[in-house]
Amino acid sequence: MTKIISRSINQGVGFSVLVEDTAPVLFQTKVKKSLESWLDEAQTILSRAEAMCTTALVSPKKVSGKFNNLLSYYFGLPANCPNDRYRSCLNAILKRLTKTQRGLSSGVECADVSMMPTLAKIQTSAMSAVGLGNPTKKMAGFVWVDIFESVPRYLSNNYKLTTVGGGYLNGGSFKTDYKHPICLNFEEIWKRGENFCIVTLIHEGTHKYAQTVDLDPGYFKDGGIVDKLDQAISNGGMYMKIYMEGQGLTHDQAFERVVEQALNQLRGQDSAASHMAKLAEVKAVDNADSLAWFAHDVAQLPSEVEVGKVVGGILGNRKIHPSLLNH
Repeated sequence: MTKIISRSINQGVGFSVLVEDTAPVLFQTKVKKSLESWLDEAQTILSRAEAMCTTALVSPKKVSGKFNNLLSYYFGLPANCPNDRYRSCLNAILKRLTKTQRGLSSGVECADVSMMPTLAKIQTSAMSAVGLGNPTKKMAGFVWVDIFESVPRYLSNNYKLTTVGGGYLNGGSFKTDYKHPICLNFEEIWKRGENFCIVTLIHEGTHKYAQTVDLDPGYFKDGGIVDKLDQAISNGGMYMKIYMEGQGLTHDQAFERVVEQALNQLRGQDSAASHMAKLAEVKAVDNADSLAWFAHDVAQLPSEVEVGKVVGGILGNRKIHPSLLNH
């Protein structure tokens, strides 16, 4: 076993990664360079998402409708839901994202999938032996949880759910980070581009540090939906006149219907989003892929300060998401 110790480029986040002793030098170098970049970007994404979630809690009117649309898509939170439900969902999301960021900034340990824990190797070998195949071959990554970690969490959550109800939204109950490293299938995720790699790191980070789960179906398609949602809403704009003149809706009511149509259209293209809408946020806030892609998309939305800078023409060379222009 070779243990590579390094730090990210800009944020200075320390990390170590386990690879096989026989791994080629070029592979080891690429792993090191990849994580240096991914950890930096993951920190930026999580920081921006946390800041916007905090703003939404403190001053809901200061976040754009796009933020709430992302809540609806990734966690099934309905439009115009009661304020206490809105705040409960946001608090649960913020708690998980914060725990993930803290974990990913404090000497995170990663491993190539070939260095998975012994018990994981035994299980995958047994599955292959009976013809079920090795589940880690195409898997992007995972965090192995042994029985000594899983049972206390199960019992603790079960106790909370049966005594007070809605334990998930209260932030989870098994507080300790899982001990095994984040295993990443580098050869597999490199093929899918850096964006997917970064979201995968965040996804697995929520498992290790916030004890999230993988709901079925709970994996979203690659790429996020910010641009797709903008386009779907734009395409639905042709119905505004029909809703206002033909059905007597106000402009805001008509626009809400257009947005809901756009969200339903996108949900119809992704089984995970459709499933989240059925579950609602009580369980969806614990879905790792919901949290990872939500953070990714929210990080693209401009903050109020950035809107002002663009209007003043002083934002510099930073790439601005098109939604900034109609914030």
